[in-house]
Amino acid sequence: MNKRVYNKAFGKIVRTLGFIFILVSSVFLAVQLILTYQTLPFIETLLPYAELVNDAIAPYAFISEYAVLALIVGEILILWAIRRGLILRVLLTVTLIFLFVENSFAGQSVLVPIAVEAPAWLGSILGFIEGPFEQLVALSEYIIPGVTVSVPFLLWVLYAYKKPGRFSIFMLRLGSITLFLAIAMLIVKNLFVPSLQDVEVYGTITTVFYILTYLLNAVGGVFGTLGFARK
Repeated sequence: MNKRVYNKAFGKIVRTLGFIFILVSSVFLAVQLILTYQTLPFIETLLPYAELVNDAIAPYAFISEYAVLALIVGEILILWAIRRGLILRVLLTVTLIFLFVENSFAGQSVLVPIAVEAPAWLGSILGFIEGPFEQLVALSEYIIPGVTVSVPFLLWVLYAYKKPGRFSIFMLRLGSITLFLAIAMLIVKNLFVPSLQDVEVYGTITTVFYILTYLLNAVGGVFGTLGFARK
């Protein structure tokens, strides 16, 4: 069976929009991570570029509000553009939305270990679904960490089995691996080995994985956007 997926005109538009969303959000998140953790080893090399980009996007406050949402939407758009099977499409879409909603309630995101803003209109939607959502997550204490870890794993499955292969997809696949490692380390520290909170090198490695995630995603976003014409 031929499992290769080629996009026609509409599919190319959806795919390219997904790459643009990932590119913009990943550049913003990578810059904010570098500026926040600029004392980490090797970060001083990236700091001048991060400051330059941060100054350039400073007038556009909406980028800060929509960064995480754009990342989620971008992943979903690429998912539906490059994946043929319905099961992974639905499963990954649901888990991505679940993770975004849970992080919005919590006021912080496991996708990025820094404070990020959220659109003002999101509050009314969250208020409408708060009751049912709380009942769902109350069923088991492992629902949230389980979904959290499954998201980067399912992203890896999506990108690892994309045919034909593309350099942009390869970069996103590497980003899904570093994101999985970062989130796994975060969950281990928060749920299973609290003593790791005081281990500086553990926190440093976790942060480096996050930074690598968005740098890799940004590179993938660039090549994916430039590859608009490709099937």
